[in-house]
Amino acid sequence: MAWTRRNVLTATGAAAAVIVLGPVREPVQAHPRAGAAAWNHDPASPIGPGRWDDLGYPVCGRARGQSPVDIRTGRVVARRGAPLQLRYETSEMLVANTGHAVSVSIPARVHDKLRIGDDVYELSEFHFHAPSEHTFDGRTADVEAHFVHTGAGGESAAVGVLYRRGHHPNPVLDQILRSASTTSGKVTDAGPANPADLLRHLRLGSYYAYTGSLTTPGCAGGLRWSVLADGGEVSPAAVARMHQLIARFPDYGGYPDNNRPVQPRNGRTITHILPEVPTT
Repeated sequence: MAWTRRNVLTATGAAAAVIVLGPVREPVQAHPRAGAAAWNHDPASPIGPGRWDDLGYPVCGRARGQSPVDIRTGRVVARRGAPLQLRYETSEMLVANTGHAVSVSIPARVHDKLRIGDDVYELSEFHFHAPSEHTFDGRTADVEAHFVHTGAGGESAAVGVLYRRGHHPNPVLDQILRSASTTSGKVTDAGPANPADLLRHLRLGSYYAYTGSLTTPGCAGGLRWSVLADGGEVSPAAVARMHQLIARFPDYGGYPDNNRPVQPRNGRTITHILPEVPTT
C-alpha cells in the first residue's frame, strides 16, 4: 500500500479501522524468556538494575549506548527531519501481565507500520512503564509507553510516549491499564482498539531521536529511539492500578515501580527533530 495522506497517520491523520482476530505476533525480546535469571526494577535489590550484569545480562552493565536517558532540552541538536508516520489497524487488545510490565501483543495477521523517512518497521508489541523511563530535564512523567518495531533486516525501532496524570485521560490507555490482570502471566482481552489512538493529536513531526537499547534484560543495543515528550493524560486511577500491579510482580517484593534508571549518554547526540518545511 502506498504511503499517502489517505492511509498514513501523521499529526492530523487517521488510521485504518479493521478488526483482526487470530494468533499474536512474536514480539521483540523486550522481556527475557522463561528460565532466565530473576530480576526486578528496585535499585536497592540484589537483583535490581545495578546488578543485572551480574545476573547473566552483561550488556546491561557494560555497553555504553544504553537506555533510557535524561533528555536535556537545552543540550540537543535541532534539525528538520522526517515525521513519524504510522499506519496501525484496529484489532483486539490482548493485555498481558508479564511480571515486569503491562504488554499488548499484535495479532499475527495485523501489519502495523512505522515509517521514518525511507525506513519502514513493523510493530511487534507495546508495553508500559510507571513512572516513565526517559526523563526530560530530570523530570519523570507518570507513565511511558514503548512501541517496539522491527525492520525487514531485523533492526529495531522504538517510539516512547510519555503521559501525565490529568482530568482528560486517553480512554484507550486507561482501558488497557485498568483491564490488566493482577496475576503474572495472565492475558486479558480489553476489547478492540487501534494502537494509534494512544498517539492521536500528537505532533508526530516533532520528537527526540537517539540510538540506544532495550531498557530490560538483556538490554540489546542498536535501537533507534524516537521519544515524544507529551503524549497527553492518563487518569490517576489507572496510574494507581499500574503501581499496584507492579508491586505484585514476582520477585519485586512490593516495589511499585518498573522504570530503569537513566543511563549515561556517553557522548551520544540527541536530536530534536522538527517538522519539515512544506514545499511549494
